[in-house]
Amino acid sequence: MPYGVVLLPDRETHDRLAALAAVIGGPAAVNVLGDHAPAHVSVAHFEADARQASVIERHSARHSVRDLRLRIIGLLYASVAPGDYYFPGGGVYFGIEIVRRPDLDALHREVLGWVDEVGGAPLGQVGADFRPHVTLGIGPDASLPAWPSVPVGEFPVTLAFAELGPYGTFPDLSFRSGGAPG
Repeated sequence: MPYGVVLLPDRETHDRLAALAAVIGGPAAVNVLGDHAPAHVSVAHFEADARQASVIERHSARHSVRDLRLRIIGLLYASVAPGDYYFPGGGVYFGIEIVRRPDLDALHREVLGWVDEVGGAPLGQVGADFRPHVTLGIGPDASLPAWPSVPVGEFPVTLAFAELGPYGTFPDLSFRSGGAPG
């Protein structure tokens, strides 16, 4: 079964990104951020059985991500061919790219170590190909938003673990007061 260790922004950042995703994706979008698809930056996705996943979940719960703030690079659009693991029907990907800082890269390598330790199999872009981002959505096309609505700067995050859902989402993650995962 596919799982992931992810970084969740606070509720205010999630809501801003979800609003931006709705504007870009429009009514024809296949999937955009929202309560069914919380904003997140994936640290690693992986295949694991229930026992392996429970070990990684415990590692995640005990890990303290202190003072980790993610810096936004900008907005990316990319064509996705049909048959893609995350977007089987293909379309136009749109997302916010994140700076691959040493602390984020170290966390990525640490989580990959947990996956390797239990015999799981990494999925997607890992190791040298790790590309931190927030997927805003996928659709048959995408519009350009008004540039002032594109976020800049940094935002704080919280580490979380969950089962991977459709389109690279984590529908089981939700938010409580204060932005912590629920």
